[in-house]
Order: sequence, then structure tokens, then C-alpha cells
Amino acid sequence: MRLEMGLSQQGLAKKLGVDQSTISNWESGRTDLTHVQMFEIMLICGKDIFAAYLGFLPERDDTSSQEEQKDSVKKQD
Repeated sequence: MRLEMGLSQQGLAKKLGVDQSTISNWESGRTDLTHVQMFEIMLICGKDIFAAYLGFLPERDDTSSQEEQKDSVKKQD
């Protein structure tokens, strides 16, 4: 994300209020980000937090789920 936005490690670090070495450590996998830090980076980079956070959920097809509910009710009768 940082590179997509054209931010240097130093630039991102300044926006987050951390040292440049912290960014380097995150990117190299030496240390992990907290959820809060990840959300802050997403905000800085203009990413949709909710879409990213909920993106792992499968898309629902409301039509098929309504049909499944109707079938389930019919089977119960």
C-alpha cells in the first residue's frame, strides 16, 4: 500500500508517528503490526477499511438464500 501511494518508509513513519525503522521491521516481517496500526495505514492510504476487513466473507446471493429459507420452512410443515 505504501508504495502504491508513493510514500517512502520515512514519509509513512512520519504520518503514523513512528520511527522509520518500525516501518522497515513491519515490511521485513521482523515485527507485527497491531490491528490499530493496520487501520491507520489503510486510512492514510485511502483504503476502504470495512471492505478490506469484511472482504474475507463470501458474497451472499440474497435470492438463493430466500429460496433456501422457503424450502426449509416447507420441510418443517
